[in-house]
Amino acid sequence: MSVNIDLAFTVTGVADEPQAWHIVRALQQLMYEEDIAGQVTIGVAVDDDGAFFVSGESDFPLGISRFYLWQPHFEGLFAATVAEVAEGARPEIRWGYPDEEY
Repeated sequence: MSVNIDLAFTVTGVADEPQAWHIVRALQQLMYEEDIAGQVTIGVAVDDDGAFFVSGESDFPLGISRFYLWQPHFEGLFAATVAEVAEGARPEIRWGYPDEEY
């Protein structure tokens, strides 16, 4: 059985703009490997204090089969991907359940 899921994330603690874009490329590769690259938008922004961060979200709800198994798998890969390219950066994933919100 599949469930509709909204995915949103941020990566803070980014050193500078080049590192932010390095994180974006690594996360784009992860999204490609997880077969959701065409459904997730990722970008770089600057907060009010002038610090760079990476953020992304699904463009529409993702239909995920066996989400209860995929969620911890994806969260682990996401954290490992960020740690590999940006030591000290802090990834955060937020899940939404649009079917429950209506």
